[in-house]
Amino acid sequence: MIETRLLRQFIAVAEELHFHKAAIRLHMAQPPLSQAIHRLEDKLGFSLFTRNKRGVKLTPAGSAFLSAAYSTLKALELGIEHARQVSEGIAGKLTVTALPISAENVESRLLLDEEIVMALPAHHPKAKEGQIDLRDFAGEDFVFTPEALGTGYHSQLTALCEAAGFYPKVVQEAAQIHTLIGLVACGFGVALVPESIANSIMRDRVVFRRIHPVTASPNPAIGLYMSWSTHNESPLMDSFISMFDLDVAPRVEGMLAARVS
Repeated sequence: MIETRLLRQFIAVAEELHFHKAAIRLHMAQPPLSQAIHRLEDKLGFSLFTRNKRGVKLTPAGSAFLSAAYSTLKALELGIEHARQVSEGIAGKLTVTALPISAENVESRLLLDEEIVMALPAHHPKAKEGQIDLRDFAGEDFVFTPEALGTGYHSQLTALCEAAGFYPKVVQEAAQIHTLIGLVACGFGVALVPESIANSIMRDRVVFRRIHPVTASPNPAIGLYMSWSTHNESPLMDSFISMFDLDVAPRVEGMLAARVS
């Protein structure tokens, strides 16, 4: 193993090509510096400098090792800085996933409680009503996102319909919300969607109406939660969570709208 101190001493001599000047630069005496370079050459097994009355010159091997020394110290510097950022929660690896995790040792925070609204074709008979009763749609065709894309979301929409006394008759599915709204615009059916969608898509061909609650539960709203394991001691995770200590609802709504537009 070669100490970084030896590398810095070698670099000083290689740049100055003068032991006395290098010693002054390193704030040390010349004899210990000369001995340090000899020790380094012994460790490496080859000469780094040629020394004669005309001065000091790097050997071809010394020139090659100089590049390696620069790279080694730079990599160490970057590694130390990265480690410092990791310790402060500025850098690191944080995995964010939509898969459910075990409820044990899990803490959650509600980020956004968003209302579910009904998307209707503009020509639909109920389009002019200010608030619709979901029970009136028992015989309607529905378009849904596939259950595989989000079982919790899909189950909540289904539960809303079941609370109104019917199971939704799904005639079309679409993985993307904007495609779903496109199907509504073309008259394929109606859809239950987050309210934030109503501000961004096809307002001339699709209308969005609030749902009159049939019962207190399930509520016609969907919660966006952030959950994490309390066993995770990552400083980066703490920093990420602290970002949401502010009022993030407007930003979350904006991100949702941007994603589906």
